[in-house]
Amino acid sequence: MLSIPAMSISGSHEWALPPSKSHMMRWMSIVAQAQNSCSLVIKGKPGRDVDSMAYCLEKMGVNINRKDQEWLILPPSDGLKKPSSVMDCGNSGTTARILTAIAATMGEIVEIDGDESLRRRSSDLAITLRDMGVEVSNDSLPVTIFGSMKGSAKVNVSNSSQPLSALIIASPRLDNDIEINLQGNAVSRGYLEMTLEIARECGLILEMNSSMRLNSWEVKPPEKVDIPPELSLFPMAILLELLHEGLNLQTELATYDPLILLALDNIDRANGNEVSLRDASDLVTPAAIWMALTNGGEITGIAHARGKESDRISRTLELLTAFGMNGKETEEGLIVPGRQSPSKPKKPIQTHQDHRLAMTAMILASKVGGEIVNAEICEVTHPGFIKQLLELSQP
Repeated sequence: MLSIPAMSISGSHEWALPPSKSHMMRWMSIVAQAQNSCSLVIKGKPGRDVDSMAYCLEKMGVNINRKDQEWLILPPSDGLKKPSSVMDCGNSGTTARILTAIAATMGEIVEIDGDESLRRRSSDLAITLRDMGVEVSNDSLPVTIFGSMKGSAKVNVSNSSQPLSALIIASPRLDNDIEINLQGNAVSRGYLEMTLEIARECGLILEMNSSMRLNSWEVKPPEKVDIPPELSLFPMAILLELLHEGLNLQTELATYDPLILLALDNIDRANGNEVSLRDASDLVTPAAIWMALTNGGEITGIAHARGKESDRISRTLELLTAFGMNGKETEEGLIVPGRQSPSKPKKPIQTHQDHRLAMTAMILASKVGGEIVNAEICEVTHPGFIKQLLELSQP
């Protein structure tokens, strides 16, 4: 348990964001299927989710040379191999989905598992793979996959963009063309666009439609790629500035996801009104605190956020309540009154294995004090977060 005292923070400070895990994991898993290597240039230390992807790819024969500012991805010359043991995805849902799709191209038995939090999360990907003739033992982890995708299937994009992204990333290894039919109102479209942009840079030719055909293609990545900062963590800097008058954090802001940037702008201008985070559900928890500290508002379009690392709607309300603030849970979001002030929690804050809840809780505690259970879960995305936060109060 981490005890954070009420801190006096002001002045100008640099606030570094970690490299984008979403970019790194997509680049790593696509380059792993190439014939040539690719260097990922980074600023800062990647989180444990990226490590999980790296360890699993190494089990499949990929060589990853890790340096402080560069990761060199060296794919096996004779293609990915069946892992000799269970692939442990840790807390990373993205790793689990991508590797499940890749495993469904191998025609051999592959076992995938993860931590307690990841085991609680189910995925529509299992249903899609079964429709294409793949044997999938469970809808959640641990899971055993056997077979190779063929035929056609429906892909539900109303809960997550990850199943479709995973199929696109695994498509270079397809033995047969597969037909994909999209179902539902898409969420988190920025992450799907990221997948497409990276895959197209590596040679994919695909036009997105509600019905489309995926076939094998040759992966030809560039020699070097710059990984941007993790944009979804930028709201943490905003919360710190809102809580600590006179604090100015200098942060390198990435601009790769216009939908997240639009969401940030809409939250800033909410002024008691409705803001849809359908395409930015990773912002739910800091957005709710942001609204509580300013003029309030209603967050909508995030029913799918109940399937994140935690039920992020109910757990965000729990966090508000623990810090003496209030809100109301709706079927697909939260209503948050404005002009609230946090107070010190009466008992330790549970983070429910959710890194974004943990980081938001620590930021609130920096103002009023508090004890955070399993604060280190933030390391799945931002390994330097705790140290960086506590150093803000030092001269």
